[in-house]
Amino acid sequence: MQNPFLCRAKSNDYLLFMKTLVFSLFISFAWFQGFAQSVQISEVQQTADAGNQFELADASFTLERGAPSFVAGGSYSADINVASGLSIAALGTGNIQLYGTNGTVLQSRDYDFQPDDSSIEVYAKPDGGFVLRENIANFLFFDSFGEISNSISNSSQSTEGEAISELAADPMFETIVLYNPVIVRDGVEGSRASVVKPNGITQNIFNSQDRAIRFVEVSEDGQFIGVVTYLSGTDDIITLLDRNGNELNSFSLNQDISDFRVSKDGRYLTLRSDSRVAVFSVTSGERMGSTSIRSGSIYFADYVPEEATIIALSAERSGDFLNDVQFHAINLEERSLERKEYGLALGISDAVPLRLNRSNAGNYVLTGLSTTLALNVSW
Repeated sequence: MQNPFLCRAKSNDYLLFMKTLVFSLFISFAWFQGFAQSVQISEVQQTADAGNQFELADASFTLERGAPSFVAGGSYSADINVASGLSIAALGTGNIQLYGTNGTVLQSRDYDFQPDDSSIEVYAKPDGGFVLRENIANFLFFDSFGEISNSISNSSQSTEGEAISELAADPMFETIVLYNPVIVRDGVEGSRASVVKPNGITQNIFNSQDRAIRFVEVSEDGQFIGVVTYLSGTDDIITLLDRNGNELNSFSLNQDISDFRVSKDGRYLTLRSDSRVAVFSVTSGERMGSTSIRSGSIYFADYVPEEATIIALSAERSGDFLNDVQFHAINLEERSLERKEYGLALGISDAVPLRLNRSNAGNYVLTGLSTTLALNVSW
């Protein structure tokens, strides 16, 4: 005969389990079904050609196949500085020219190079100068008069080979990072990164013997450096450093990291992949919240701490156009979300970064697409 007290205990445990299960399901359901009151989208500014015209530094210019349209045919390499709206084009005629957004040539510098040299790249500076990468790992710094002010070799001197060196900087070029994405030593792919000090000397800030660098980015204000690394069979890792190279924390995402953003107060880090967004505390490393988006790929995501809200954009990309555009607002405190479709195609360029500016509570402006959009989110 069963002990009646034992039967009652089992029954109570079962009831407690069922109540907990129902409550958990309710919370999960509330997270996915608790919607914002509204998300409104309106056009602040739309260029004449919605496909390839963009606004930078209060001026409009046209991009065709990644290069400014005012550059004559034969453009070999081009870079746009979003702080000043200046673009530099290295032309196949043997010189480098600096243009304003209206197509005016600001300066021209003779330079002889081979058209098939993939290591040639130019980087525009907001002061009218530029940086030229040549010979895989050498960087020439030109001032606004077209004179060389500094020359830096970023070669690792590895006898087993290395990838072409890259440069990352904030728009004002206050923080400049030179990095070797891949350095092969003893048959293993490693990497390194250095900051360029004001006196032109480099200081090593990152070294890995077994992880290659996917990309390096400097935050818009120049205060943070993110080094994203990968190793086959492991998650991507981002090492976040301050502008002096001091490591603040490291974070991972179980998918390839596409982009990161640090909040203006420096307290939160937003990571995104093609289908997932996550927000972390910079100091503690705690994940504040995350969400998956299954409609298209994610092309933008940022966290607004004032409203504890993630704003994300997903779409299907075809060339330089985004179609089936959706905006997503996720409130981490309310555990609620909202989606809003945008019925028009938008022009996008890898040369023009997307930025979200907060006007006031619940009101934001997204720039960097062919149409500047105002978003209003009310919870």
